[in-house]
Amino acid sequence: MLITVTGLVIAERSLGESDKFIDILTAEYGVVEICAKGARKITGKNNASTQLLSYGKFCFSKRGERFYLNSSEPIRVFYEIRLDMKKLALAEYFIEISKYCVTTGQSAKDAMSLLLNSLHFLSEGTRSCEFLKSVFELRFLAEIGMMPQLIGCRDCYKYEAEEIFFLIERCCLLCGDHFYGRGFEENEYHIRLTKTVLHTLRYICLSDKNKLFNFKLGEQSQMLLNEITEKYILARLSRSFKALDFYKKICEDENTYLDGGTNENNE
Repeated sequence: MLITVTGLVIAERSLGESDKFIDILTAEYGVVEICAKGARKITGKNNASTQLLSYGKFCFSKRGERFYLNSSEPIRVFYEIRLDMKKLALAEYFIEISKYCVTTGQSAKDAMSLLLNSLHFLSEGTRSCEFLKSVFELRFLAEIGMMPQLIGCRDCYKYEAEEIFFLIERCCLLCGDHFYGRGFEENEYHIRLTKTVLHTLRYICLSDKNKLFNFKLGEQSQMLLNEITEKYILARLSRSFKALDFYKKICEDENTYLDGGTNENNE
């Protein structure tokens, strides 16, 4: 029996001289590993659609314990991302999160939609990497049932307060009165929120997916948002990600280069 799905290639592994295994993220079946015969050949009929970050239609069948690709048709190949090391590192981070959280046989419609939209904006360059990173981190957790409690203070349900804190490890908000009343202190996991960042956290988790990327933040708010979403996803998933480490190293090198260039010009 032939199975036809649309999916995104999120990993590829060489097999012999001309074959390879590909992992496809699909809405219906989660992550599916498929053997693609002859796909490594430049002239192979499935070459373009089985490359990393290729979104397409795949037709495959099961023989024994494995799936084998019969035919494929590319819908969109996110080739532009592969030309930019920073964008590629961020895309790999999104993929690493997806592979860790989505299993074979699991419905992944919302997770796949979020990943595709994130890759679209990353490819087009109409949203910054920092913006897309924070949106993906928080919304992805919301989609898989790990959304923090953001409606109001956990103790008094106050929607807004003069001071409000996000407790990352407790996944909740506390107003200033209850935060200090419980003996908490502000630190890297007990973060004081501005009204802008609080509203942004709520927007990312609760907005319609078609409007998810339709907002802008100032530089300081974006920095605080990035700090919160990264710490939150690492705490909730209880692990680190190699692609994130690589992405941050690229950002550090980029900032060092820019700072060096500025100092040189000032001299």
